[in-house]
Amino acid sequence: MNMYGRELLRKAGEGLRNFDDAYSAKIRDMYEGASPAVQAMGYTVGGGYPSLRKGVVEREIGPETRGQQLRRQAMEYALPAANAVPKYVLPAAGITLAGQGLMSLTQGLNQQSSGTIEM
Repeated sequence: MNMYGRELLRKAGEGLRNFDDAYSAKIRDMYEGASPAVQAMGYTVGGGYPSLRKGVVEREIGPETRGQQLRRQAMEYALPAANAVPKYVLPAAGITLAGQGLMSLTQGLNQQSSGTIEM
Protein backbone atom coordinates (compact mmCIF):
# COMPACT_ATOMS: atom_id res chain seq x y z
CA MET A 1 0.00 0.00 0.00
CA ASN A 2 1.39 3.37 -0.91
CA MET A 3 1.76 6.37 1.39
CA TYR A 4 -1.45 8.02 0.09
CA GLY A 5 -3.52 4.90 0.84
CA ARG A 6 -2.15 4.65 4.37
CA GLU A 7 -2.89 8.29 5.05
CA LEU A 8 -6.42 7.86 3.72
CA LEU A 9 -6.98 4.83 5.97
CA ARG A 10 -5.56 6.69 8.97
CA LYS A 11 -7.89 9.64 8.40
CA ALA A 12 -10.89 7.34 7.94
CA GLY A 13 -10.06 5.51 11.18
CA GLU A 14 -9.62 8.80 13.00
CA GLY A 15 -13.00 10.01 11.73
CA LEU A 16 -14.68 6.80 12.90
CA ARG A 17 -13.05 7.08 16.33
CA ASN A 18 -14.18 10.72 16.63
CA PHE A 19 -17.76 9.72 15.70
CA ASP A 20 -17.71 6.86 18.22
CA ASP A 21 -16.29 9.14 20.95
CA ALA A 22 -19.06 11.71 20.37
CA TYR A 23 -21.78 9.03 20.27
CA SER A 24 -20.44 7.49 23.50
CA ALA A 25 -20.44 10.92 25.17
CA LYS A 26 -24.11 11.39 24.21
CA ILE A 27 -24.94 8.02 25.76
CA ARG A 28 -23.02 8.92 28.94
CA ASP A 29 -25.02 12.17 29.11
CA MET A 30 -28.22 10.11 29.27
CA TYR A 31 -27.02 8.56 32.53
CA GLU A 32 -26.28 11.90 34.24
CA GLY A 33 -28.19 12.25 37.48
CA ALA A 34 -28.77 8.51 37.80
CA SER A 35 -27.56 6.53 40.78
CA PRO A 36 -23.86 5.59 40.79
CA ALA A 37 -24.71 1.94 40.12
CA VAL A 38 -26.81 2.81 37.06
CA GLN A 39 -24.10 5.17 35.81
CA ALA A 40 -21.46 2.46 36.20
CA MET A 41 -23.60 0.00 34.22
CA GLY A 42 -24.28 2.59 31.54
CA TYR A 43 -20.61 3.36 31.19
CA THR A 44 -19.38 -0.23 31.20
CA VAL A 45 -22.02 -2.20 29.26
CA GLY A 46 -24.61 0.38 28.25
CA GLY A 47 -22.66 1.91 25.40
CA GLY A 48 -21.07 4.79 27.31
CA TYR A 49 -17.49 3.67 26.71
CA PRO A 50 -15.98 4.23 23.24
CA SER A 51 -16.00 1.06 21.15
CA LEU A 52 -13.05 2.00 18.96
CA ARG A 53 -10.54 2.66 21.74
CA LYS A 54 -8.80 0.17 23.97
CA GLY A 55 -10.28 0.03 27.46
CA VAL A 56 -8.50 1.34 30.52
CA VAL A 57 -8.38 -1.20 33.32
CA GLU A 58 -6.62 -0.26 36.53
CA ARG A 59 -3.90 -2.66 37.45
CA GLU A 60 -3.15 -3.86 40.92
CA ILE A 61 -0.34 -2.30 42.90
CA GLY A 62 2.87 -4.27 42.86
CA PRO A 63 4.32 -6.68 40.36
CA GLU A 64 1.80 -8.17 37.98
CA THR A 65 1.85 -11.91 37.36
CA ARG A 66 1.48 -13.21 33.82
CA GLY A 67 -2.08 -14.38 34.60
CA GLN A 68 -3.05 -10.96 35.96
CA GLN A 69 -1.52 -9.30 32.92
CA LEU A 70 -3.47 -11.54 30.53
CA ARG A 71 -6.75 -10.92 32.39
CA ARG A 72 -6.15 -7.15 32.35
CA GLN A 73 -5.35 -7.20 28.62
CA ALA A 74 -8.45 -9.28 27.90
CA MET A 75 -10.60 -6.76 29.78
CA GLU A 76 -9.00 -3.87 27.87
CA TYR A 77 -10.39 -5.35 24.65
CA ALA A 78 -13.61 -6.81 26.09
CA LEU A 79 -14.87 -3.46 27.41
CA PRO A 80 -14.99 -1.74 23.99
CA ALA A 81 -16.44 -4.85 22.34
CA ALA A 82 -19.18 -5.13 24.98
CA ASN A 83 -20.07 -1.48 24.44
CA ALA A 84 -20.40 -1.95 20.68
CA VAL A 85 -23.39 -4.26 21.15
CA PRO A 86 -25.88 -1.77 22.68
CA LYS A 87 -24.60 1.06 20.47
CA TYR A 88 -24.45 -0.54 17.05
CA VAL A 89 -25.65 -4.17 16.99
CA LEU A 90 -28.97 -3.83 18.83
CA PRO A 91 -30.15 -0.76 16.90
CA ALA A 92 -29.24 -2.47 13.61
CA ALA A 93 -31.14 -5.58 14.69
CA GLY A 94 -34.13 -3.40 15.59
CA ILE A 95 -34.09 -1.81 12.16
CA THR A 96 -33.94 -5.24 10.58
CA LEU A 97 -36.89 -6.48 12.65
CA ALA A 98 -38.86 -3.33 11.86
CA GLY A 99 -38.15 -3.87 8.17
CA GLN A 100 -39.35 -7.46 8.38
CA GLY A 101 -42.54 -6.33 10.10
CA LEU A 102 -43.11 -3.71 7.42
CA MET A 103 -42.62 -6.29 4.69
CA SER A 104 -45.14 -8.62 6.38
CA LEU A 105 -47.63 -5.78 6.67
CA THR A 106 -47.15 -4.86 3.00
CA GLN A 107 -47.63 -8.46 1.93
CA GLY A 108 -50.80 -8.64 4.03
CA LEU A 109 -52.16 -5.51 2.40
CA ASN A 110 -51.35 -6.89 -1.06
CA GLN A 111 -53.22 -10.10 -0.25
CA GLN A 112 -56.22 -8.13 1.02
CA SER A 113 -56.42 -6.16 -2.20
CA SER A 114 -56.41 -9.38 -4.21
CA GLY A 115 -59.54 -10.55 -2.37
CA THR A 116 -57.92 -13.07 0.00
CA ILE A 117 -56.98 -12.60 3.62
CA GLU A 118 -54.60 -15.03 5.29
CA MET A 119 -53.79 -15.11 8.97
